[in-house]
Amino acid sequence: MDNNEELVEQQETTVETSMEEGQETVTEISEVEALQATLSETEDRLLRLQAELANIQKRNAKERQDAAKYRSQSLAQELLPVMDSLEHALAIEVEDEKAVNLKKGLEMVLNLFTDAFAKEGISAINPINQPFDPNFHQSIQVQPAAEGQAPDTVVAVVQKGYTLKERVLRPAMVVVSQ
Repeated sequence: MDNNEELVEQQETTVETSMEEGQETVTEISEVEALQATLSETEDRLLRLQAELANIQKRNAKERQDAAKYRSQSLAQELLPVMDSLEHALAIEVEDEKAVNLKKGLEMVLNLFTDAFAKEGISAINPINQPFDPNFHQSIQVQPAAEGQAPDTVVAVVQKGYTLKERVLRPAMVVVSQ
């Protein structure tokens, strides 16, 4: 019976060793799966961070372009009343020779302002006989439409509006037909 006992012990040892090896294999597989999952998560985070960084770079580039494109906006807004005053002064009828010479000087100054504005991309909004557009016009008065005139058409400009490239600096104050 000693042989039987030894045989049973060997079988038990073999079974225990097989179970331990199986557990080690299962443990190794679990560790590999855990490492692969961690690697996958890390790769995903890396890709997301790279995309976020690319978006930040694009946003910064666009902001720099806009800043350069609209750099003269605040100066232009400060100079618009000067343009208005020059235009009002030129609208006055004069007959005296000194006044005519003064008016010519004012015209030259106005032309210099207009040229400088044009170089910066600033232009006047001329909405006469155009459909009313609240993005570019500010209605300050409404009057009945004349014969053959479409409703919601700009019939008069009280104060000029200006744009810097495609951005509105000041909407035109207009009278609209009804």
